[in-house]
Amino acid sequence: MKKFWRFIMRKNLPPTCLADLKFGVLGLGDSSYAKYNFVAKKLCRRLENLGADPLLKLGLADDQHDWGPDAVVDPWVTEMWQKLINLHPVDEQYTSPLGSSLPPPGFNVKMENGNSSLVIRDQLFVNGNGMKQTYNRKHPFLAPVKSNTRVTSVDHFQETRLLSFDVSAVSEELAYEPGDVVMIQPSNVKADVEEFLSALPFVADTPMVFEATTDCDFSIAIPKPVTLRELAKNYLDFMSVPRRSFFQLLAHVSSDELEKEKLTEFGSPEGTEERYDYANRPRRTILEVLQDFHKTSREISLERIFDIFPIIRPRAFSIASSPSKHKGELHVLVAVVKYKTRLSHPRKGLCSNWLSTLKPLTKAPIWIKRGGIRFSRNAPCIMVGPGTGIAPFRSAAHERSSSYSQAVTVVFFGCRGKAADYYFEEEWKTLPVKFFAAFSRDQEEKVYVQHNIKENAVELWNLIKHKNACVFVAGNSKNMPDDVKSAFLDIFQAQGNMTSEEAQYFYEELQRNKRYQQETWS
Repeated sequence: MKKFWRFIMRKNLPPTCLADLKFGVLGLGDSSYAKYNFVAKKLCRRLENLGADPLLKLGLADDQHDWGPDAVVDPWVTEMWQKLINLHPVDEQYTSPLGSSLPPPGFNVKMENGNSSLVIRDQLFVNGNGMKQTYNRKHPFLAPVKSNTRVTSVDHFQETRLLSFDVSAVSEELAYEPGDVVMIQPSNVKADVEEFLSALPFVADTPMVFEATTDCDFSIAIPKPVTLRELAKNYLDFMSVPRRSFFQLLAHVSSDELEKEKLTEFGSPEGTEERYDYANRPRRTILEVLQDFHKTSREISLERIFDIFPIIRPRAFSIASSPSKHKGELHVLVAVVKYKTRLSHPRKGLCSNWLSTLKPLTKAPIWIKRGGIRFSRNAPCIMVGPGTGIAPFRSAAHERSSSYSQAVTVVFFGCRGKAADYYFEEEWKTLPVKFFAAFSRDQEEKVYVQHNIKENAVELWNLIKHKNACVFVAGNSKNMPDDVKSAFLDIFQAQGNMTSEEAQYFYEELQRNKRYQQETWS
């Protein structure tokens, strides 16, 4: 995509070079982010500028919509197939893409005898043979846990943990910089695995071999032979909220009239509101749906396992450690996700809850990816990181201290209470940074990071305008990024004598020059 993007944006391309091209663009975005569907909008505009003819209108799907991205994806895809079929009618030997036929299964399954030598996932990841390796999703490093410590007070509702992984054996291969992220491949916890296995009609520990029926490059390596128990533990994401395709596939499987009727309704575009009320709003899991539709669950075939159940996806965490200060270690700061809905059991985040259970010497599959923010070595840095958003700034502050950087480092941190969730309190006292903490619940009137930013307007303006300072924002994407941006816009107007339009232009210039960077998550 990067190669294509650089090519398509070249200024010397003639304005009619794509005159014979018909195209469609569907963007998958989240309107809580500042650059909502930015790539889709820019790509569509660029293709039209080069003479291409849009087959249908630009589709901008939004994760924040009440119905999620399906609200845009469903009608857009239907219209796309209608336009394509009008241009190129479907041959009778092929199934119409607008039909509801079930495609053939993605795998054939061969049962092995009981003497087969079983393979578990971690054996595929055996580390090191004396040679350097590149670690990625298919070949992660099995990192031993060095420590796993709760860093919020015991009586605080939010459990947050600091995990340290031992990467001393592969410090070169897993080299990282402040701002980078570590990808972690989680597993399901034992109690959930047992419940899932009891919902299906198979013997959990029978060895079997899955052979793909197509040439597609599966994103992960499946052990051969393998048991359903191993797949349930390390591969199948049955604790996620089901997508529409899950209900569609189950409806095809079902022979029970009542269950089939309801599954068909949930799987149809017309049943979107009912599906969201049943599954998405209360965050009902695939496992709970299997238990609700227990007759259909007993009809699932092994060949359909990877068609019906999604694969557990890796999770990204900002690295909280400094490669210079914390040699041979890699730290992550993890807020354990647990909350109530109208359902009887609390909802739990798969990865964060799994991480919270890891004992020292337990191993977790990890690899490194370049992060979305990059810190200047010599320019002053203004870092805004409420909550776990402080993780990359702890890394950067320690790294700048270890390299004896003379540039000013200003850190704005926010949490609920000094005694509840003040992360790395003692460390900030020893680091050469100007540190400002906002405790939102320690007084009658709530105080957030944006309030402390405004209180230091004169110093911050001087750093940005006259010292070439860079601003970094990390944390929850709900309201914080906009509130912080508004605080800086107010500073630009008041201290720089700018109009609101001039302040906005100044902000955009900072962004273009990588002097205002943010990494946020929902």
